[in-house]
Amino acid sequence: MKKPIIIVLIAFLIIGLGGMFYYKNVTSHPFKGKEDIVIEIKEGYTFYNVLGELNNKKVIKNPILTKLYVKFNKINPQIIPGEFSISPTLTMDEFIKALEDPNLNQQNANVTIPEGYTIEQIGSTLEEKGILKKEEFIKACKEYKLPDYIATNTEKRYSLEGFLFPDTYRFKKNITGNEVIQLMHKRFLEVINTIEKEKNIDISNDTLENLITKASLIEREVTAKEEKLLVSSVIDNRIKIGMKLQIDATVLYALGEHKEALLYKDLEIQSPYNTYYVQGMPIGAICNPGKDSIEAALFPTSSEYLFYITKDNLNHKFFKTYEEFLNYKDEQ
Repeated sequence: MKKPIIIVLIAFLIIGLGGMFYYKNVTSHPFKGKEDIVIEIKEGYTFYNVLGELNNKKVIKNPILTKLYVKFNKINPQIIPGEFSISPTLTMDEFIKALEDPNLNQQNANVTIPEGYTIEQIGSTLEEKGILKKEEFIKACKEYKLPDYIATNTEKRYSLEGFLFPDTYRFKKNITGNEVIQLMHKRFLEVINTIEKEKNIDISNDTLENLITKASLIEREVTAKEEKLLVSSVIDNRIKIGMKLQIDATVLYALGEHKEALLYKDLEIQSPYNTYYVQGMPIGAICNPGKDSIEAALFPTSSEYLFYITKDNLNHKFFKTYEEFLNYKDEQ
């Protein structure tokens, strides 16, 4: 009699161990198949809704055991609405982390806006990345309700120019032009606030637009941080003695096109952006400057320089007098 009982017990033990192994296998690696699984998670979805969608796609090994595992372990991840591509090799823990990671949401895309980009360049980048049509972004920029510290002027090409901070953003692909502007302008204000805290200063609304305009000139003229400080001093020195700024980058902005070399007739364009034509600062920013250029505009190096020139297509040489400037040009 003992032998049959032992056999039965062993059988139950084998079945139990087999069941435990199966349960662990199913719940730790819940997916079947070899192809990636694409799932759209809608607003308000719970994890059970997600499992239901996956069950409908027939990609879960055992829906009942998977749901039991979720219930017993009190799993309630903070899932993000969007579209996700899930590898069938993911464990349950990896799957949950994937649903909580906005970087894995295929409805989002990383977009890098380089320092010195204009609003039109930003629009082109957004369109290239499949985020938003350039014309829609431009339209949104023109219609955007301006904050008090940006002066309204019909002669400006884009009043928001300079106030959309260059950075890497995570945009959803159905985002509106207004939402892009809000995110980029919010980042701009964060950077201004950071500068104020780091430098222990207060940038007033009355001076902010002039500061950003100056920073945009610096951004488009030079790239090295040390040279930005010197260009900032040149701008201040010229304004102090009533000398026109004569910055080539403003001519290019006024022309609305890129040219490898400017002609004398280009310098004569009658535009409020052309600093060969207008006295002092242009009517507004000519690009969206980065943090280094804004800081350089605030804290220029003390110098007597009034002129500078490119000496190797990257670095610049600075001069106090026009005679020194001409002599250097003649030697090249």
